[in-house]
Amino acid sequence: MEIHQLFSTVGSKISQLFVSNQVLENILDLKLAIILIAVSLIISSLALLILVLSHHRLKKSLMLLKSNFSPTLPK
Repeated sequence: MEIHQLFSTVGSKISQLFVSNQVLENILDLKLAIILIAVSLIISSLALLILVLSHHRLKKSLMLLKSNFSPTLPK
């Protein structure tokens, strides 16, 4: 028997003994809230990463334009 299965069965038996159904429902609600928060954090971090990458590319292209631009002096 794997250690994960052992802890899972022991944990479920202990929770059935000591925890009422109302508390189990609250724990499931908390798990769902944590999952939703985690998903929103992942989406926000990906959006921020995309923004940083586009800013870096824009800055890099502006630096290339500045280096290629040679100002001409008036005659």
